[in-house]
Amino acid sequence: MEIQISLWFDDRKIPEKNKITANDVLIDRGSRYGYAFTQVTWKEGLKNFLNEIRSIKPFDSADHCSYAFRIRSSEGLLIEWKWDDWETWAWLCILRELKRGNAEQVILIISRHFGGIYLQNDRYMNIVQVSRMAISNMKS
Repeated sequence: MEIQISLWFDDRKIPEKNKITANDVLIDRGSRYGYAFTQVTWKEGLKNFLNEIRSIKPFDSADHCSYAFRIRSSEGLLIEWKWDDWETWAWLCILRELKRGNAEQVILIISRHFGGIYLQNDRYMNIVQVSRMAISNMKS
């Protein structure tokens, strides 16, 4: 694997260690979106956060909880992964926004409660908007 180096030195956005959640930050035709993020450093933190967040309202009852994370290892490797929870391609929107915001050591989860109306491609626009809201609330 090739080591990835940021060319902008101090531009990385690493959130504080406490967990941040927000409910109903965007409502579109009945579908409600929320987000949660926290600082993580490795697998244990990821597993703990995912288990914890899936037991907290509104994430426990969400129809979809898509997430992406970016972690820089102690060797300097940037590890990225994602899951879309059957909300096809939602992970791509989240991961792309994390990259644009140059966020590292973070996992970002976007939840959606289906409101009864199919949003088609507008759901991607909504996921991008919610991702940007979350990233703007990350304090490094």
